[in-house]
Amino acid sequence: MRPITLIIILLLMMQPFGRSAMVLAQDPVFSQFYAAPIYLNPAFAGSTGCSRIALNYRQLRSIENFHTINFSFDKYVEALQGGVGLMITSDHPNMYMMRHTISGTYSYHLRITGDHFVHFAVQAGYVRNDSRWDRFDFADPGETPPKNDYKHGLDLAAGVLFFSQKFYGGVSAHHLNEPNMSLFNDAQSILPIKYTAHAGLYFERSQTGFGADRGRSYYFSPNIVFQHQGTHSHISGGIYTGAKPLMLGVWYRHWIETPAAANNTIVFLLGINMGEYRIGYSYDYSLSGFSDVMHATHELSVAFRFNCPQRNIGRHIINYPRF
Repeated sequence: MRPITLIIILLLMMQPFGRSAMVLAQDPVFSQFYAAPIYLNPAFAGSTGCSRIALNYRQLRSIENFHTINFSFDKYVEALQGGVGLMITSDHPNMYMMRHTISGTYSYHLRITGDHFVHFAVQAGYVRNDSRWDRFDFADPGETPPKNDYKHGLDLAAGVLFFSQKFYGGVSAHHLNEPNMSLFNDAQSILPIKYTAHAGLYFERSQTGFGADRGRSYYFSPNIVFQHQGTHSHISGGIYTGAKPLMLGVWYRHWIETPAAANNTIVFLLGINMGEYRIGYSYDYSLSGFSDVMHATHELSVAFRFNCPQRNIGRHIINYPRF
């Protein structure tokens, strides 16, 4: 393999985060945070009181191989006094590597007092990194690729969610055990802990007009999300608003560190809420000046609720924009 090729491989597969070892790039960030609730915070498992399936797809514009797919299923289980969930994520951050994870979640639901509740969640999963040696150009046609083409390990996470009738917020931490994902036996490539803090308000009002729209309710919901992983930190602020079946939203994402701050982004969201079905689309517009080439991202989400209980279990349900 040519030296320059090896250098490119290392740059694509690893990034320094201020440690003596090399670490992998950070986790993908979904713009529709609450359309991938368990990905944001495992304490959201079972928060609707129904069975829920969510699918998220995120793609960097014009680059077919740069995409992330996330699938989750969760439900409330009365016998366990909480929610359980299953999540599968497939991330293709470049043409040479893939990361796949599968995890299970349990979230214990506790009523503090009145309309105030808290969820405590733990999550355990399996993470695997795969390299695509067949896409590399080896100088010697007879040279064989390295023996190690994948690395796998245990992946642990936890989260807490607090909510009342109008307020919700929580914290979560992923990769608590910081698994070593290096493909080389004599090196370390630590997957750093990802810390998330999020909070929001949910207000719903009824219109007082005449005719068919009389009594129709609408909502608006301001939100803020902070995430830190390695040396990368970003804060996102936005607002959702809508009246069934239409939902609209806009977010601004600011990367705190330099030079990543050049990638600050405005996110535009549009969704359709049909009760049990929800479809959302978002477009990330980068303020770096290269949105039409590299930094524009499309994201699509689909959610479906079913097996909702006939009796009232409203005390287990959180009001938040399920965008």
